[in-house]
Amino acid sequence: MAERVLIVEDEPDLRYVLTRQLRGDGYELDTAVDGEDAIQKIQQNEYAVIITDMNMPRKDGLSVISAAREFLPEAEVIVLTGHGSLENALQAFKAGNIFEYLLKPLDDIGLLNTLVARAIERRNLKRHNRQLFEQLQQAYEELKQKSEMLVQNEKMSAIGTLAAGVAHELNNPLTAVVGFAQILQEKLKSKRPLNWSDEEYQRVLTAVENLVQGAHRSRDIVGSLLRYARVSRADVRSLVDIHQVLRDAFVFTEHMLLRHGIALQKQFAPDLPQVWANPSRLQHVFTNLLLNAQQATPSGGTVTVRTERSEEPKGVWVHIEDTGCGIPEEDLPHIFEPFFTRREDGTGLGLSIVRQIVEEHQGEIRVWSEVGKGTRFSIFLPATEVYQLTPPETPSIEAQSA
Repeated sequence: MAERVLIVEDEPDLRYVLTRQLRGDGYELDTAVDGEDAIQKIQQNEYAVIITDMNMPRKDGLSVISAAREFLPEAEVIVLTGHGSLENALQAFKAGNIFEYLLKPLDDIGLLNTLVARAIERRNLKRHNRQLFEQLQQAYEELKQKSEMLVQNEKMSAIGTLAAGVAHELNNPLTAVVGFAQILQEKLKSKRPLNWSDEEYQRVLTAVENLVQGAHRSRDIVGSLLRYARVSRADVRSLVDIHQVLRDAFVFTEHMLLRHGIALQKQFAPDLPQVWANPSRLQHVFTNLLLNAQQATPSGGTVTVRTERSEEPKGVWVHIEDTGCGIPEEDLPHIFEPFFTRREDGTGLGLSIVRQIVEEHQGEIRVWSEVGKGTRFSIFLPATEVYQLTPPETPSIEAQSA
């Protein structure tokens, strides 16, 4: 396609001469009779080169140069004026992208052909350099992202290995502690030792109850470590109705929300595509997020579960939003990191496991939160027809409890 050149000249004879001189070079030529006419054309068209006079009625050359800089930043400008001065030249170069500054009359009109050709070459070179820079920047961002993912994967793998080892070593003795603590508690409740006073009995009974609670809490932490470390080889998947998975999650969570005075709103979109998934693992994701919402939302608040169809890419979005306390902005980049938590009774593994499961399903999880207003987790799961049914096998960490 021919390059477009705009000639801005208020003198009809010179405008004709310039147009005739460039016509044989194969350019698509436009003319403007003054600055205002030129600015309108610049706003509506794409030009490689603009040749403009400086002193014109209805907007001067500086206005044309400024408009070119605003609307056509890659266009080259050749100034052709009969009122040349150092001050005018400086003003022109400050106003925009000036390729050449010439005085009228031209001693060699053929010089114009050479200047326009060189201006187009420079403009194309700058455009090519800009494209190369954008490609380089994109490649850098992709490399940076992959490097960060590699570091994160190595970190997660190391933590998973450590978690598996620690959990395996602790699981057996903790099972014994829980069992003996419960036996001791039952014995004390059924019969008080004869030589104990009421005060001693209540003090020991309270201590044993604390022991049982602590043992159960420790076992829950070990269970979280095992779930975090385990990437199940028996990952049985099937075509799944996401609404049914949510209903199964509600069985465990809805009564808890209502008991704490929190309303549960369900907004299910019709005719959602099925997803290829492990329903029990997805149920774990939704249950965890609903329990987090319950813990963050005061009585009288609301938790909303909303689904929607995604066309590009094809799939399903599940949004779980609460009207709770929100997450501080400085914490948002860290909430999916293993063991990160602000709760005294939290392990910091819940959201790590959630993200791990979502990514196993080639999905995506996003979070929005504002302190004092609430939090929204959005989970995308690809539809069956776009899901990669045979993903490449990756090394797994298997933690077994005795």
